[in-house]
Amino acid sequence: MTQYLASALPVSGLPVRSPSGEPTGGAYGRHSALTILVGLTVIFALTGCQGVPSQPVSTNQTISPVAPAQPEATPTHSAAGAQAKAVKTTIVRVVDGDTIEVQVITDLQPTNDAGTQHIVRLLGIDAPEMNYGKGAPPECGARAATDHLTELLPKGTEVTITHDQAPGVDRTDRYGRSLAYVSTAAIPDVNLAQLKSGYAEAWIPKSAAQPERWNDYLSAAELPKYAKTGAYGAPEHCQSLGRK
Repeated sequence: MTQYLASALPVSGLPVRSPSGEPTGGAYGRHSALTILVGLTVIFALTGCQGVPSQPVSTNQTISPVAPAQPEATPTHSAAGAQAKAVKTTIVRVVDGDTIEVQVITDLQPTNDAGTQHIVRLLGIDAPEMNYGKGAPPECGARAATDHLTELLPKGTEVTITHDQAPGVDRTDRYGRSLAYVSTAAIPDVNLAQLKSGYAEAWIPKSAAQPERWNDYLSAAELPKYAKTGAYGAPEHCQSLGRK
């Protein structure tokens, strides 16, 4: 750039020489100095702009917002892994006054070797034992209690098996049988019906947690004793039913 500007200076600023090469006239010094000063001023003014220009910050740039951190999802349990509170199935047979066999479904796994049936022990009650395979006769009231439950739950009846929701109450016993309430379309609580009719006692193991319906069962079991109904009445006149 400097070379370009130097070549562009007016030639009138240079001294006029005679054919011999010497300057002609005394105006040479003043005119030449002024020309050089103007030229340098132009050079400095122009060459001072040749530095690296600073990059302007654009005010039109869009700053992308930083997405907020997402909270970690709380793991949930699969519904298939949780036991249902109530399930529907059908009666296969009545075993005794407090035990039934029902058809196997997803939530009620087999309890027999053939894998076709599941045993349900009616929660909160105890009826006299039939003593199957023990070589002993049925306990007092056992046959009457079994017959009464069979009347309530004939083979093929659709039933709802409901597990108790009180803290600490077992859903199954040591044999894998369900411990539950049983109901039908006509009977809201079959367990309670056995108690009110005088064919079972209110009972849970001494170390077991109390089910939600325990107090109702205790009250319901008292009246048949004094009224002498069910197995407490004729013809057997049992003094007690089931375990104490």
